[in-house]
Amino acid sequence: MSWRNVVIGSPAKLSLRLNHLVIGQKEEVEIPLEDISVIIVETEQAIITSSLLDVLAEKDIPLFTCGKSHLPSGLLVSYQGHSRFLKVLKGQLEQTLPFRKNCWRLVVRQKINNQAACLEILGKKGADELRAIATDVRSGDKENRESAAARIYFDSYMPQTTRQEDNCVNAALNYGYSIMRGAVARSLTSYGFLCAIGIHHKNELNSFNLADDFMETLRPVVDLWTARNIEEGQSFTIKDRTALVSLLNSPITIDYARQSIIRAIDIMSASFSTATSSGDPERLKLPVLDLR
Repeated sequence: MSWRNVVIGSPAKLSLRLNHLVIGQKEEVEIPLEDISVIIVETEQAIITSSLLDVLAEKDIPLFTCGKSHLPSGLLVSYQGHSRFLKVLKGQLEQTLPFRKNCWRLVVRQKINNQAACLEILGKKGADELRAIATDVRSGDKENRESAAARIYFDSYMPQTTRQEDNCVNAALNYGYSIMRGAVARSLTSYGFLCAIGIHHKNELNSFNLADDFMETLRPVVDLWTARNIEEGQSFTIKDRTALVSLLNSPITIDYARQSIIRAIDIMSASFSTATSSGDPERLKLPVLDLR
């Protein structure tokens, strides 16, 4: 199973040689493609060969490009790589409104429970209140319990600041969320889903509505790492960004077993495929942030 996360922070040429990624800088470094789970290109002075891009798409290895702020701004994913793409797309288009609403109910409920676990792990107040809200989430979350939980959560999680401020904590959160979003988009695409069609998100200008739906349960993972590793006023360094990418290899619980997050994302995508084909939202499996 792939396990290496490659972050390119200095000028380099990225090319392909005998099924290896070749990183050309002052010296050349070769990494077997089968070992790579994700590539992040942070420098604006990188040359990437078309042959490498083609093989990355073929092997379903996501490649992120970043802007001047170091936040991911682009993502290369496989285009219609699933062997039954039309069948999966037809099933996705035929999802009923009750099915989508109940999938969203499960996502919101698990997101809030994961937020509660994050607060409890950090020794902050509000976990019990969030768990009570989670039990009250209904189909489609028409009462917007997600928003009510978010107010309680962030008042406890970051009492001295807000998500709107320009600081290192928010920079870390935004970076981590972008990585999780891209990993979810890669996985859903590999299972044949069209990410523009979400179960809840429906922005016509967003090509990743479905990824935005399913990454919600993973936000508290990024929150937990950030609270433990980033202090207000410090710089948000490439070391921090590399550690956030490496979160994809950290453990989380899904379907009553411990898995790496990147593996859990694939299990979640596979379960969504099963739920869609069966019309049963209860077959959806979602990542659980527990106290271990």
